[in-house]
Amino acid sequence: MTGKGIIIQARVGSTRLKNKILLPVDDQITFLDILILNLKKNFKNIPIILATSIKEENDVLVTVAKKHQIKCFRGDENNVLKRFTDCASEFNLDTIIRVCSDNPFLSSNLLKELLQDYQNEDYLAFSVNGTPSILTHYGFFAEIVSTNALNKILSKGNSHCQEHVTNCVYTNNEGLFNVKFNDLNIRSTNIRCTLDTQQDFENLKNIYFNWYKGNEDRSIDSLLNFLNKQEDLKRLMELEIKNNSK
Repeated sequence: MTGKGIIIQARVGSTRLKNKILLPVDDQITFLDILILNLKKNFKNIPIILATSIKEENDVLVTVAKKHQIKCFRGDENNVLKRFTDCASEFNLDTIIRVCSDNPFLSSNLLKELLQDYQNEDYLAFSVNGTPSILTHYGFFAEIVSTNALNKILSKGNSHCQEHVTNCVYTNNEGLFNVKFNDLNIRSTNIRCTLDTQQDFENLKNIYFNWYKGNEDRSIDSLLNFLNKQEDLKRLMELEIKNNSK
């Protein structure tokens, strides 16, 4: 295997909000479109693959990938870990940048920082206020994981690992993997920019129209400065955090 690629984990069959990543936000633009356009603009030299399952309801994601001229991979519906390793094998990836499709405002600057720091670890991500970024509700973060590490985890046949993909790499206590976290502190803890519920969708639409659209400065600092002035929005986010804790 000889390269790195961005794999966007996506499906339409969410239990809380079906088709959440494909709901129209602005003139038929969806939050999945927003995420893909961000990645294409900022990571021109890294292949982007939309990885979904073979389930028929996800056929629409093939159309989305074609529209954006990115690759699409169809894999196992229930074993998400195998979907990733099979995708990596298909596209000759030894390093995976894992992106969740329900994080439309992923920070390209923070991902660039990870890529600059990456030294072929088995796992590299941010630790946000002491918590692995993938377990937070911010929605700003990607993670980098080696295909080799995922294949080792897959071979163990642990059903928990099959669903959560990287959890069994960064929580490994046997010294099996080279795991590194970059520390990041965010003072505001009641921020939720991940998409899981109808209220999340409404909150993110608010951010899209009042901060994201037409804004050249899409840094985390800019977004946090905007949100810190939106007390009503932050209260709605805080309620969703309480109701949907990871």
